[in-house]
Amino acid sequence: MDSQLLYSHDQIRPFAEMFSSVCRNPVDIDYFGGADRVRAFFRGDHMVGGYVVNARQPLRYLQMIPGPQREQKAISSILDGGDACEIACLWLNRARLTTQQRNNVYLLAAMDALATRRRWVVGGSISPKLAQTQKRVLPRVLYTGPWDYEGSPPEAQIYCANWWQLAAMITAAYSRTTMEDFLRRNWARLRGQRTRWR
Repeated sequence: MDSQLLYSHDQIRPFAEMFSSVCRNPVDIDYFGGADRVRAFFRGDHMVGGYVVNARQPLRYLQMIPGPQREQKAISSILDGGDACEIACLWLNRARLTTQQRNNVYLLAAMDALATRRRWVVGGSISPKLAQTQKRVLPRVLYTGPWDYEGSPPEAQIYCANWWQLAAMITAAYSRTTMEDFLRRNWARLRGQRTRWR
């Protein structure tokens, strides 16, 4: 699996179209063009995943929270203070990626977010499964409820972590999941080797 940073409009358009086809969350293409990083992942010629890291105001996740909740201090102090970045528009073609490759995508997303040097790193999802995965390293829930667009499910969530918390937790999570994946893929062979060693 190869990764590529996308810069030009011609590079970003296929990414935006792919994201729109796999997610129910509408995104203006100008958002991608204005973000700090748009990274896509490829297997051969096939785009199999990607994400956006953005630290430019206004943050997309702030705009997606309905107006009254947006003004709450716990939310606005993080999302509207200019000291946060967001990992957004993350998508993966699970059928084309191994567990380890998916782990690599999450690790690189965290590294790109940390490179913005913002105090807070924010994520969000309308997918409960993706939210559960991301909250392992972004554990503070800022908002739960529908996002501010037609058709948003009631379970959308936005969550965050301090940069140092993310750095520590992504290291631990990546190490654990990498070891679990290694053992899962090689357990039978390792057991066989142990038998031969006796």
